[in-house]
Amino acid sequence: MRYCREVNVDRSELAARHLDLARKAAALYYGRVRAHVSYDDLVAMASVGLSEAASRYDPSVGASFKTFAWYRVQGAIIDGLRKETALPRAVWARIVALRATASYLQAQAERATAARDKAGAATTADKLREVRAALGAIRTMYTVSIHQLDEDALHANDTGADDALARERQKEALAAALETLPERERALMHKHYVEGKSLLDAGAELGMSKSWASRLHARAVDQLRKRLADTS
Repeated sequence: MRYCREVNVDRSELAARHLDLARKAAALYYGRVRAHVSYDDLVAMASVGLSEAASRYDPSVGASFKTFAWYRVQGAIIDGLRKETALPRAVWARIVALRATASYLQAQAERATAARDKAGAATTADKLREVRAALGAIRTMYTVSIHQLDEDALHANDTGADDALARERQKEALAAALETLPERERALMHKHYVEGKSLLDAGAELGMSKSWASRLHARAVDQLRKRLADTS
């Protein structure tokens, strides 16, 4: 309980003791945006998220502060990049995929924790299924992100007619899969991936909380992952 008392006494100190999270997140994104943003600017963006995480952290929910803060620190970097920089679309697509991955993994961790609370300790098979699902979801989120680019950017790395045809088929399969989503999930995906809005902002525009938007996003990604797997 000592850690809980420390959180309640001084949240600014909690953020200060975890500045390594801000630096770690900045390093994660710096390699992708170094031509457009300095490392120090990324650390500053991440620190905003770290302070927000410290102000909202509730140790009674069971997650460690590092786990709780990590996704919010990444989200602050993404929001800062969206508001303060003009990244090339190909770079932005990869950043969007990283942000979506963070949101998905956070929702997956929450679901896994809730499931284990009901069913007891997870088996090795359970953990492997979670990892496989996460990897498939990450591929799906990157596919969604990259297909929001214009046609010139989308085909920039094609080496021949076969590559172009494969990408076109993938794009058609994705469009068909997106159409199968319920209307609210489809609208959320559009705001998140096409308009580049955070799940917090996208959810607010659709009248839902951040936690509910995160759950809907994770559910939509899982549905897309399964449908794309069926067409591959």
